[in-house]
Amino acid sequence: MNGSNGQCIKISDSNLFYSITGEGEPLVFIHGNFNDSRIWTNQIETFSKQYKVICYDMRGYGKSDTPVSAFSQFEDLKVLLDSLGNRKVTLIGSSSGGSVALDFTLKYPEYVKALVLAAPSINGCSYPIKLMIEGIKSVSALKSKGFEAAVDKFINNPFWTYFIPSRNKEKARELVVQNIKTRKNFYSWNFKLAVPLKPYASKRLNEIKVPVLIVLSDKDAPFNMKVAAYINEGIINSKKVIISDCGHLPFVEKPEEFNKIVLDFLEKCEILL
Repeated sequence: MNGSNGQCIKISDSNLFYSITGEGEPLVFIHGNFNDSRIWTNQIETFSKQYKVICYDMRGYGKSDTPVSAFSQFEDLKVLLDSLGNRKVTLIGSSSGGSVALDFTLKYPEYVKALVLAAPSINGCSYPIKLMIEGIKSVSALKSKGFEAAVDKFINNPFWTYFIPSRNKEKARELVVQNIKTRKNFYSWNFKLAVPLKPYASKRLNEIKVPVLIVLSDKDAPFNMKVAAYINEGIINSKKVIISDCGHLPFVEKPEEFNKIVLDFLEKCEILL
């Protein structure tokens, strides 16, 4: 399935959208909240030259179905990989996609060759009160003012400056805003339906033995930096790299730098393994 334009697989009561580009060792890209697999546009072309790039929309995002009952994102990923016949993959997760990658690695370590975590979150660490309040405000605006007004308010909210690239980074901002303005990506379902792995990953990082690369940005929110430092300290075989002058999505704002860092890491993993 080289250069697939995308298709769906059935997972319990939902359809999961995915695409495959390129051939070689499999890399699985996992997006975060407010995004779908299109957020990896700048990675697909580069990495597919020497790897099989698997991108998918997590349940509740993009072209995948909206959840209607309890489920686990990491179990969805297992079904996807089993359906494609892929084992020993490298997982590349952004933000909450990083938490999915961590949960999956802990539950199914035999599937994972290496991890790349871009400004990751982790299950078991409580979000800041301010972040939760802003989320409640967005949901309230969505209900009272409608989708377009709520999204515009979100995009122009100074709180989310760390997430949305500045206007002088036109292409990066356009890609992120395009993702946010996709109706399904913006608070379209109850996040409590997504059941994380338990015991929480935050208490089990010492169990992860594969090579791990953590990519951060110097203008990300302080909480995200603390979480990444916590993950770095908890995983023995992990390395942390900071990309300057960008926010929560370094692979969007500085794709060439991000891609080179990850390619170098993957090459070193090949040598070590």
